[in-house]
Amino acid sequence: MNDHEIPKEFYSFETNTPFERCIECNKYLLDSETEYIIEKAIKNYEGYSAKDTVFDYAICMKCADVMRKEISKESWESMMRYFQENIDVTGRLEMQDQSPHENIKSCMVKKTNVDDCREYQIYAHCKGEKLNMENPPYMISGEVMEELLPLLSDKTIDEMNGFMNKHFSPDPSIMEPVPPRILLM
Repeated sequence: MNDHEIPKEFYSFETNTPFERCIECNKYLLDSETEYIIEKAIKNYEGYSAKDTVFDYAICMKCADVMRKEISKESWESMMRYFQENIDVTGRLEMQDQSPHENIKSCMVKKTNVDDCREYQIYAHCKGEKLNMENPPYMISGEVMEELLPLLSDKTIDEMNGFMNKHFSPDPSIMEPVPPRILLM
Protein backbone atom coordinates (compact mmCIF):
# COMPACT_ATOMS: atom_id res chain seq x y z
CA MET A 1 0.00 0.00 0.00
CA ASN A 2 1.48 3.33 -1.05
CA ASP A 3 2.10 5.85 1.68
CA HIS A 4 0.65 9.19 0.64
CA GLU A 5 1.14 12.50 2.33
CA ILE A 6 -2.11 14.29 3.12
CA PRO A 7 -2.85 16.48 0.07
CA LYS A 8 -3.28 20.23 0.55
CA GLU A 9 -6.95 19.86 -0.45
CA PHE A 10 -7.40 18.24 2.97
CA TYR A 11 -5.56 20.92 4.92
CA SER A 12 -7.45 23.19 7.28
CA PHE A 13 -8.97 26.14 5.43
CA GLU A 14 -8.28 28.32 8.46
CA THR A 15 -4.54 27.54 8.82
CA ASN A 16 -3.62 26.05 5.40
CA THR A 17 -1.76 23.31 7.31
CA PRO A 18 -2.70 19.75 8.25
CA PHE A 19 -5.37 19.42 10.92
CA GLU A 20 -3.71 18.82 14.29
CA ARG A 21 -6.66 18.35 16.66
CA CYS A 22 -9.93 16.46 16.82
CA ILE A 23 -12.85 18.89 16.61
CA GLU A 24 -14.69 17.05 19.42
CA CYS A 25 -12.11 16.00 22.04
CA ASN A 26 -9.06 18.06 20.98
CA LYS A 27 -6.88 14.92 20.72
CA TYR A 28 -3.60 15.46 18.84
CA LEU A 29 -3.96 13.74 15.45
CA LEU A 30 -0.52 13.78 13.86
CA ASP A 31 1.19 11.02 15.84
CA SER A 32 1.74 7.94 13.68
CA GLU A 33 -0.88 5.69 15.36
CA THR A 34 -3.86 8.07 15.46
CA GLU A 35 -6.61 7.42 12.90
CA TYR A 36 -9.07 10.14 12.00
CA ILE A 37 -11.42 11.42 9.30
CA ILE A 38 -11.23 14.76 7.49
CA GLU A 39 -14.39 16.16 5.95
CA LYS A 40 -14.63 19.34 3.86
CA ALA A 41 -17.66 20.89 2.18
CA ILE A 42 -16.86 23.16 -0.75
CA LYS A 43 -19.03 25.44 -2.86
CA ASN A 44 -18.19 26.27 -6.49
CA TYR A 45 -19.41 29.45 -8.13
CA GLU A 46 -20.78 28.81 -11.62
CA GLY A 47 -18.82 30.68 -14.28
CA TYR A 48 -15.96 31.48 -11.88
CA SER A 49 -12.92 29.59 -10.67
CA ALA A 50 -13.69 30.71 -7.11
CA LYS A 51 -14.42 28.12 -4.45
CA ASP A 52 -15.49 28.57 -0.84
CA THR A 53 -14.91 26.13 1.97
CA VAL A 54 -18.28 25.93 3.71
CA PHE A 55 -16.85 23.90 6.60
CA ASP A 56 -13.95 21.57 7.31
CA TYR A 57 -12.85 19.52 10.28
CA ALA A 58 -10.97 16.47 11.45
CA ILE A 59 -12.41 14.01 13.95
CA CYS A 60 -10.66 11.12 15.66
CA MET A 61 -12.09 7.64 15.15
CA LYS A 62 -13.25 7.37 18.77
CA CYS A 63 -15.36 10.54 18.47
CA ALA A 64 -16.52 9.57 14.94
CA ASP A 65 -17.76 6.23 16.34
CA VAL A 66 -19.67 8.03 19.10
CA MET A 67 -21.29 10.31 16.51
CA ARG A 68 -22.12 7.36 14.23
CA LYS A 69 -23.98 5.72 17.11
CA GLU A 70 -26.13 8.86 17.45
CA ILE A 71 -27.44 8.36 13.89
CA SER A 72 -30.67 6.41 14.00
CA LYS A 73 -30.43 2.78 12.95
CA GLU A 74 -32.99 3.38 10.20
CA SER A 75 -31.06 6.36 8.80
CA TRP A 76 -27.76 4.46 8.87
CA GLU A 77 -29.31 1.45 7.11
CA SER A 78 -30.94 3.71 4.49
CA MET A 79 -27.65 5.47 3.76
CA MET A 80 -25.73 2.18 3.55
CA ARG A 81 -28.38 0.73 1.21
CA TYR A 82 -28.12 3.85 -0.98
CA PHE A 83 -24.35 3.46 -1.27
CA GLN A 84 -24.55 -0.30 -1.88
CA GLU A 85 -27.03 0.28 -4.70
CA ASN A 86 -25.16 3.22 -6.24
CA ILE A 87 -21.42 2.63 -5.84
CA ASP A 88 -19.36 0.56 -8.23
CA VAL A 89 -17.48 -1.68 -5.76
CA THR A 90 -14.75 -2.53 -8.29
CA GLY A 91 -14.26 1.18 -8.97
CA ARG A 92 -14.00 1.88 -5.24
CA LEU A 93 -11.29 -0.80 -4.90
CA GLU A 94 -9.42 0.65 -7.88
CA MET A 95 -9.32 3.98 -6.04
CA GLN A 96 -6.72 2.43 -3.71
CA ASP A 97 -4.24 2.44 -6.61
CA GLN A 98 -5.08 5.93 -7.89
CA SER A 99 -3.60 9.16 -6.63
CA PRO A 100 -5.58 10.95 -3.92
CA HIS A 101 -6.00 13.90 -6.33
CA GLU A 102 -7.54 11.60 -8.96
CA ASN A 103 -9.98 10.17 -6.38
CA ILE A 104 -11.50 13.54 -5.55
CA LYS A 105 -11.84 14.78 -9.15
CA SER A 106 -15.24 13.19 -9.61
CA CYS A 107 -18.17 12.06 -7.48
CA MET A 108 -17.77 8.51 -6.20
CA VAL A 109 -21.48 7.87 -6.89
CA LYS A 110 -22.53 10.01 -9.87
CA LYS A 111 -19.07 10.37 -11.53
CA THR A 112 -19.79 14.11 -11.92
CA ASN A 113 -16.60 16.14 -12.40
CA VAL A 114 -15.76 18.28 -9.37
CA ASP A 115 -15.79 21.45 -11.52
CA ASP A 116 -19.41 20.71 -12.54
CA CYS A 117 -20.67 20.44 -8.93
CA ARG A 118 -22.25 23.46 -7.28
CA GLU A 119 -21.41 21.94 -3.90
CA TYR A 120 -19.46 18.87 -2.95
CA GLN A 121 -17.84 17.21 0.02
CA ILE A 122 -14.48 15.46 0.20
CA TYR A 123 -13.42 12.88 2.76
CA ALA A 124 -10.11 11.38 3.80
CA HIS A 125 -9.25 8.63 6.29
CA CYS A 126 -5.87 9.46 7.78
CA LYS A 127 -3.38 7.94 10.16
CA GLY A 128 -0.99 10.47 11.63
CA GLU A 129 0.53 12.49 8.80
CA LYS A 130 -0.48 10.00 6.06
CA LEU A 131 -3.60 9.00 4.16
CA ASN A 132 -5.00 5.55 4.80
CA MET A 133 -5.29 4.30 1.21
CA GLU A 134 -7.10 1.12 2.31
CA ASN A 135 -10.07 3.50 2.58
CA PRO A 136 -9.06 6.02 -0.12
CA PRO A 137 -10.21 9.65 -0.23
CA TYR A 138 -13.40 10.36 -2.13
CA MET A 139 -15.75 13.12 -3.24
CA ILE A 140 -19.54 13.21 -3.01
CA SER A 141 -21.49 15.72 -5.13
CA GLY A 142 -24.23 17.97 -3.81
CA GLU A 143 -26.64 15.95 -5.95
CA VAL A 144 -25.86 12.84 -3.87
CA MET A 145 -26.30 14.82 -0.66
CA GLU A 146 -29.74 15.90 -1.89
CA GLU A 147 -30.65 12.27 -2.59
CA LEU A 148 -29.45 11.18 0.87
CA LEU A 149 -31.34 13.84 2.82
CA PRO A 150 -34.84 12.30 2.45
CA LEU A 151 -33.43 8.98 3.71
CA LEU A 152 -32.60 10.48 7.11
CA SER A 153 -34.87 10.56 10.13
CA ASP A 154 -35.71 13.85 11.85
CA LYS A 155 -33.68 12.64 14.85
CA THR A 156 -30.60 12.10 12.67
CA ILE A 157 -31.00 15.49 10.99
CA ASP A 158 -31.30 17.10 14.45
CA GLU A 159 -28.10 15.32 15.58
CA MET A 160 -26.20 16.50 12.49
CA ASN A 161 -27.50 20.05 12.85
CA GLY A 162 -26.51 19.99 16.53
CA PHE A 163 -22.93 19.03 15.58
CA MET A 164 -22.78 21.80 12.97
CA ASN A 165 -24.25 24.42 15.33
CA LYS A 166 -21.82 23.40 18.08
CA HIS A 167 -18.72 23.76 15.91
CA PHE A 168 -19.46 26.25 13.14
CA SER A 169 -20.90 29.73 12.96
CA PRO A 170 -24.01 30.18 10.80
CA ASP A 171 -23.55 29.95 7.05
CA PRO A 172 -23.08 33.44 5.50
CA SER A 173 -25.91 32.65 3.08
CA ILE A 174 -28.26 32.50 6.10
CA MET A 175 -30.87 34.42 4.13
CA GLU A 176 -31.29 31.44 1.79
CA PRO A 177 -32.89 28.21 3.03
CA VAL A 178 -29.87 26.06 3.83
CA PRO A 179 -30.36 22.28 3.82
CA PRO A 180 -28.96 20.34 6.74
CA ARG A 181 -25.39 19.18 6.25
CA ILE A 182 -24.86 15.45 5.99
CA LEU A 183 -21.89 14.08 7.88
CA LEU A 184 -20.64 10.84 6.37
CA MET A 185 -17.77 9.89 8.61
